[in-house]
Amino acid sequence: MRLSDLQTGETGYITRVSGHGGFRRRIMEMGFVRGQKVEVILNAPLKDPIKYSVMGYEVSLRRGEAAMIEVVTEAEAAAVVESTSGSSRGKGKSNGTSADDNRSIEKIVSSRRKRIEIALVGNPNSGKSSLYNALSGGHEHVGNYGGVTVEAKRGTFRHGGYEFVIYDLPGTYALSPYTPEELFVRHHLTEHIPDVIVNVVAASNLERNLYLTTELVDIAQDMVIALNMYDELTASGARLDAATLETLLGTPVVPVVARDGRRINNLLDAIIELYEGRNAAVRHIHINHGPVIEEAVAELRRTMTPDFDSFPKHFSRRYLLLKFLERDSEVEAQLAAACPRYAEWVPVRDTLVAKVEKELGEDIETAITDEKYGFIAGALRETFTPGKQERRSATAAIDAVVTHKLWGFPVFFFLMWVMFELTFKVGEYPMAWIESGVAWLGGLVGHVMAPGPLHDLLVDGIIGGVGSVIVFLPNILILFLCISFME
Repeated sequence: MRLSDLQTGETGYITRVSGHGGFRRRIMEMGFVRGQKVEVILNAPLKDPIKYSVMGYEVSLRRGEAAMIEVVTEAEAAAVVESTSGSSRGKGKSNGTSADDNRSIEKIVSSRRKRIEIALVGNPNSGKSSLYNALSGGHEHVGNYGGVTVEAKRGTFRHGGYEFVIYDLPGTYALSPYTPEELFVRHHLTEHIPDVIVNVVAASNLERNLYLTTELVDIAQDMVIALNMYDELTASGARLDAATLETLLGTPVVPVVARDGRRINNLLDAIIELYEGRNAAVRHIHINHGPVIEEAVAELRRTMTPDFDSFPKHFSRRYLLLKFLERDSEVEAQLAAACPRYAEWVPVRDTLVAKVEKELGEDIETAITDEKYGFIAGALRETFTPGKQERRSATAAIDAVVTHKLWGFPVFFFLMWVMFELTFKVGEYPMAWIESGVAWLGGLVGHVMAPGPLHDLLVDGIIGGVGSVIVFLPNILILFLCISFME
């Protein structure tokens, strides 16, 4: 239950505080921390803001802020305990908080405090699904082709006394509002705010993968970078100073090899350290986008500062300012719905964008993208040493043949011929076995049963009907086996 769902006079106990880093710190400094009892004192006539009592004093929150705080009520705690123990609390007891109630609430708050929700976010082919399988023990299909991940997969596992709930989100190159994958990832981070984002970065393609990292840094949610395929980086002779990169990005960087599970425990330990706030190296950085863009952001900030309290609370204000400057349709819709003075900001934004585009000679989105890649290039110059010899992977060697503009066509037609030969030629043998088996079974049943309607139903209807369908099963299995191999 959300704190905003409590009615006047109701109480709850805080189990989780969501939102971006700055918002979370401010809320927790006000006393809204896990385990604290909160009582609703007063709802405004329009139910915004709401006055609460916490830690012995009263404080008002906007409904949007209260919606970022999860609570458990005494009634919920009692219901959970009853459902798990199967025992009755007995009739005639008062609704007051008894010692048993307190223990129930403490138990639930403690169990939820030991529950960490993580979201895997990364580029396509970064090994995200492999990491998901290594963590959750799942057996999801893994491949290097479009559409392998069309929705979020969910898994659970335990480590170090914590329960982890993991979501494998679709592969995406950015958090722009253009593709279904990008929108899905952004909506998930907005509506199901994870405790920790695990940004899966392919070590073999750092510059391209780190662009998404810069966008995740901007939103200011807790994040750990899983530097996947690290064995390929070291095998190529390249070197990466992960500790320095961690300092530059302000977020933990953990090298892993998801394919065989190496260093996975290091990643989970880093997630726990971040979740519990024990990693002193973590800090929120502002990626510098150059003097022209930063001046525009500062001017936009001065214009919109009086209304910052009405901003959405899931992402940082700086991220929303940057996206508003880019004319991001999703952010524009969110600000228009939440901020009464939105219409006044649009002409100011348009004037600033025109000024930036005139000075830089390119559109605002391209300018911001270029600056992000400039930051990435600078970070890699300080931390990354390329290998002296470029190793050619087996995948690259195969691609050089099967995707060749001339050889690719005969290879494709040859594979199609092999697939159909296997399906129909090899499939003939099990088809004959199944036909013989169905005929033998039909003859056996027909021999032991007297002629009649039931005889006809079993022999001709059920055995004959099912047999005429399953006789094609070998062809279907071989066909799908060949398709899976090609994928």
